[in-house]
Amino acid sequence: MLEKRMVDSLETWFSEETDKLPANSLQFAWAGQAGFLFKTNRVRLGIDLYLSDSLAKKYQGGEFPHKRMVDVPIRPEALTNLDVVLCSHGHTDHMDKDTLTALFSKEKGPLVIAPRYEVSRLLDMGIPAQRIVGLSEGESFKMQEGVTIHAIPAAHEELTYDSWGQIKALGFVVDMGFVSWYHSGDTVRFPSLCESVKTWNPTLCFLPVNGKKPHLTEKGIIGNLSITEAGELAKDIGSSLLIPHHFGMFDFNTVGEDAIIRDLSAQGWKQDKTFMLPSLNTVYTFTDERK
Repeated sequence: MLEKRMVDSLETWFSEETDKLPANSLQFAWAGQAGFLFKTNRVRLGIDLYLSDSLAKKYQGGEFPHKRMVDVPIRPEALTNLDVVLCSHGHTDHMDKDTLTALFSKEKGPLVIAPRYEVSRLLDMGIPAQRIVGLSEGESFKMQEGVTIHAIPAAHEELTYDSWGQIKALGFVVDMGFVSWYHSGDTVRFPSLCESVKTWNPTLCFLPVNGKKPHLTEKGIIGNLSITEAGELAKDIGSSLLIPHHFGMFDFNTVGEDAIIRDLSAQGWKQDKTFMLPSLNTVYTFTDERK
């Protein structure tokens, strides 16, 4: 069962105590682009958080200015009780220095889990070495809170490895005990992807839908699954709930909400039942009614 409610502030929601959450409930909120925040009664987790305007500063005056289409929904400084943050790859809208370093502003901070390929980048940002966990495809990490994180290969737009065989981009299946969910990071589909994910039987699927655009690829802005490809992948994985992402942040690399609803509906997905189009300042609660 999935419920949603508007909130005045994600900061207030995320700071609320979790001990009253049922053991079989997962709350999550979209933070824009590919970013999400999750809460259970045992753990607070974030993934691919871009909570700054650093790309607009970097590309100011350029062909693609990277101006945010939406305001930052929650300040990273407000995430003082975040237990772990996952970064799928090194692109700034997924591994943002301004966001990550702010999480450590009070001499403490979350565990940062990222591709081993990118550990040196995190160290260069000033993230404490003892708070970094590097993974490569097929590896898993078990947290004390009973959460297990499985590293899934991702192709953005190709499977890329360093000379040591460490993959550049990952997705993650996060097993929270009562429910598992898959966040692909940025990826296109490749032959082994579906089987890699199906192994872990994720109920929820968080997939990009902005597609591939040749004129952007030529400029080094590489693509992802299209809306239709995301719907097909989620069906093949066997997930019962699809949450699209990677839209609505940069005007040169997005898709319209109407197109997402139209294309997924044409595949048989039912809005607010089997797929949820995320919106900001909204908290979604998934409850496993079997527990």
